[in-house]
Amino acid sequence: MDCVKIILFIFLICGLRAELEVPAGSCVSKIVNGKLVQVGDCKKDDGSDIVRLIKKSLDEKKKAEIKCDVTYETKCFRAVVYGTNNVTFNDGISICKSMNGKPANIYDLAHYQSLRTYLRSLISASSTHIAIWTGMEYKTNQLLLASGGPTSIATEVWYPGYPQSKASWTNVGVDVNKDPEFSSQGMFNEKPFSSRQGIICEI
Repeated sequence: MDCVKIILFIFLICGLRAELEVPAGSCVSKIVNGKLVQVGDCKKDDGSDIVRLIKKSLDEKKKAEIKCDVTYETKCFRAVVYGTNNVTFNDGISICKSMNGKPANIYDLAHYQSLRTYLRSLISASSTHIAIWTGMEYKTNQLLLASGGPTSIATEVWYPGYPQSKASWTNVGVDVNKDPEFSSQGMFNEKPFSSRQGIICEI
């Protein structure tokens, strides 16, 4: 029995030694139980390793916390919707910033359709539709991305009677009805201080 214990002890020591060995000139740094553990040729003692590892750990945690409602061409979109019209466009900017995002663009017809399908699932049982802000603008009779660049989205996505040509109606939203075939739904332009039920953010 003592022989078995000795053999196990030798394997344990060899395993620990192998784990600690790193190629010459290398430094391996890890955070173990909240402490910086370094193995190898680690000459830096200025705290930069611990700062780098903490930043990496926080970045990984932040990425893990982001949940996308819709993903389109590697871009992440999240919708924030309330039961009443209480979100101006400026409120929407703050909401998106709180999620490390910005008011979203709608890039093309396929993207519009996928967002519309998702938004339809957010309509409450007591309501028939929702209307929320995007990050897009309508200026000089042209639908623009938040960056100011043009978009190729089809004109049939507009709500009936829109876009309006009023100069102050610069911000663009989306109205979605529970019934996918209902004719009165689509994108609209409106004054930025008008209130809508939420916003779609690009994270």
